[in-house]
Amino acid sequence: MSNAQLTVIQSAVLNRLPALGLAPKSKVLDAPCGSTAALTLALRDRGFDAIGADIDPEAAIALGNGFVEANLDGAFPWPDQTFDLVISTEGIEHLENHYLFLREVNRVLKPGGTLILTTPNITALRSRVRFLGSGFFGRDARPLNETQRHPLHHIGLATFSELRYELHVSGFQLKEARHTHIKPISYLYSIYVPWIWLYTLLAFRKEKDPKQRARNKEIRAALLSFSLLFGECLMLVARKSGGW
Repeated sequence: MSNAQLTVIQSAVLNRLPALGLAPKSKVLDAPCGSTAALTLALRDRGFDAIGADIDPEAAIALGNGFVEANLDGAFPWPDQTFDLVISTEGIEHLENHYLFLREVNRVLKPGGTLILTTPNITALRSRVRFLGSGFFGRDARPLNETQRHPLHHIGLATFSELRYELHVSGFQLKEARHTHIKPISYLYSIYVPWIWLYTLLAFRKEKDPKQRARNKEIRAALLSFSLLFGECLMLVARKSGGW
């Protein structure tokens, strides 16, 4: 058993896995796995054939041969259709190229494979208010340190709508948008919900393409959902598909 402490985000992902119906010994990629590889170890404890990958080699201490040092901004070092599930917790916001990352995830997933992606929810009401007042979204309350490029800088924060687009044009179909956890302070921003609902409704009326209007109903419902309005981090569950 692993002694590494799971974060609240990792715990939320782990708790969601039973609903996926994965077979025992399914091959799982945890990327990035972080220096402690806590989630990778927890996946192994539950019977999955889990591999951890990260740009930080420290996780090799915990995972041994089950660790692969990899720069997720580049090509993945695994063959096509290797994994049943790819988990990426709090990683995509650090990457320079979301599309390359998602295409590589899609490539290494087996047909019908699943991606679970978590990332800061800058679409949340609290984050929107912060941006209105300061020009900075939640989780990045001030300018990034410009002295050097750091792997942990949030250079790729994205809204829910942007992430959905990235997934759909990279060979995925989004199946579920949830939150990992909620901070109580977020409920104070519920006074903005009526205004957000009305403004969103008016903004979506501008779309003329009938197919996109149908898709926009799904997007609007997600944007006005409890998870997206108040969740601290998004948990997106997407399935590898052949397209739309």
